[in-house]
Amino acid sequence: MAYVRKDGANFIGWSDIGGQYHQEDRVVAGISVPVSLRDNLQSDQRFLLANQPGYSMTYNGLAMVLEKRRSHGWQAFGSYTFSRTFGLQQSSGAPAAAAQVSTVAPPPPPQGITFGRDPNDLTNARGRLPNDRPHMFRAMGSVDVPRTGMVLAGNLGYFSGKPWAATGVTSVPQSPQQRILLEPRGSRRLSSQTLLDLRLSKALAAGADRRLELVLDVLNVLNNTAEEGVITDNLSSPNFGRPTSFVDPRRVMLSVKITLGR
Repeated sequence: MAYVRKDGANFIGWSDIGGQYHQEDRVVAGISVPVSLRDNLQSDQRFLLANQPGYSMTYNGLAMVLEKRRSHGWQAFGSYTFSRTFGLQQSSGAPAAAAQVSTVAPPPPPQGITFGRDPNDLTNARGRLPNDRPHMFRAMGSVDVPRTGMVLAGNLGYFSGKPWAATGVTSVPQSPQQRILLEPRGSRRLSSQTLLDLRLSKALAAGADRRLELVLDVLNVLNNTAEEGVITDNLSSPNFGRPTSFVDPRRVMLSVKITLGR
């Protein structure tokens, strides 16, 4: 059993040091949120890329692992992790399928992140970070099938879905289509994933210094159909929250492995 805590602060990010803003409450997609409106000209804006004192990341994780080493024809391994990843980073305003990053220029180039240039980006942005998966369970094992020379192995994994939040679009002086988070990230989650893979293998002698192995893999045996993203997080859209980009379906693969020499 192991407990891990990680704290990070002052991550790099954008800010507008030239724009002057005032704040007013506005109803966006039926929800009242504070909205920042620029008072001076667009030419007055000055975007500064620097370490931001409000950006942070805190991870707390408790991992429990149980392992049975190979003996008497079988072995097993199991683990469960309960964790929480919370904070504010460049990826805090990203959609559900996005990766968690702490840089304004994640690969591949030349794309960059402009999150933070508008103060409305920060509304409700502090919360569960994109890689937050509170529950992760994994079990693996293999067993010799008696009197056949075959080995049966399995890998079972369960993962909580990634966090996301509803957004809305409103018109402000600095942008006619300003995106705003209407709720803290983590208020919604993608579906959890339960993935089971099985393998059946058999080794055959193919000469003095040759070894042949036949392998049958069945991946995603349960044919889990969990989504890995949504079409849009815009609460006003008819496609709000509709799933897209699903996990790979069940598939079967047969392979042959030849080993030459000892």
